[in-house]
Amino acid sequence: MFKVGIVGCGGIGMAHARSWSAVDGVKVVAAVDLDQAKAKALAEVCGAEPLTDIAQLPPDLDAVSVVTPPQAHYPVIKVLLNRGYNVFSEKPLTTDVAQGEELVKLAETKKCLLGVGFKMRYEPIFAEAKKLLPEIGNLVSIVTTKEQMFNPRPGGEWVTRTGAMYELSIHDFDLLSFITGRFPQKVLAAKLQHKRGWEMEDSFSAMVDYGDGVTAMLQGMYCDHTTFCFRDLTITFLGENGYMRVERPDRIVMHTDEYRVIEIGDAEKSAFVLELEHFRDAVLGRTENTLRASDAVRMTRLIEEIRRFE
Repeated sequence: MFKVGIVGCGGIGMAHARSWSAVDGVKVVAAVDLDQAKAKALAEVCGAEPLTDIAQLPPDLDAVSVVTPPQAHYPVIKVLLNRGYNVFSEKPLTTDVAQGEELVKLAETKKCLLGVGFKMRYEPIFAEAKKLLPEIGNLVSIVTTKEQMFNPRPGGEWVTRTGAMYELSIHDFDLLSFITGRFPQKVLAAKLQHKRGWEMEDSFSAMVDYGDGVTAMLQGMYCDHTTFCFRDLTITFLGENGYMRVERPDRIVMHTDEYRVIEIGDAEKSAFVLELEHFRDAVLGRTENTLRASDAVRMTRLIEEIRRFE
């Protein structure tokens, strides 16, 4: 039996509990939250033991999911790695490059796996986009557009301290590297806005150099007059032979020597389940961990560079 603990029992923590429980051979045995009621609620879903302190976690766990607000990731993960646990962190790994690099090194020293939840890599539309990208020839530029409604909710004030790039668009940034194999080299220009009076940005646009003459315009914002139906992200790749427009969750437009629309079917399993299956297999030595913490640090570095333009 592959034993798992979950630290952080909010909405995404509950998603981890249900998803881990859907992975063959996995049992969630511990649920930790400072709020005892939340720990009990999650524990009831998967038959785990509710706890209020990570020091109470049993020593024989195979993995621990960290699903706390982002500001708590660094101290929690550091403690867990020092205790010898394999850790799967929700995105972002940290909101500080130096802290992220420290955790990567600590995981290597302790010989623990450290994975990060870039679950959108497992959505069928982005896997298909990765396969189709060569059809447009040498890449020239990329444009991303991300928009979601902001829904104030009790306990959701961490969003205002985290900002749109970490909470809303870090998946977008990761997907560009996943699909193209390229990583951001330099931020050329950026503008961040604070229309809502948040500590961090509520909208942004940035022009980024991805090397070899490839530039990307990254855009994201919260708004008040839209609905969330998973149609929140569009990515357009312009190449020497045409373009590919990826419209989450189910439509890719290819325009090269012909114009065609590709409809993407539903996934057989949720992206949460697929990423956790992957991490289980990596812990068991069945595959290499591709949800690398080092990739997450690259995204943190990009966000820090964009914020220097404020």
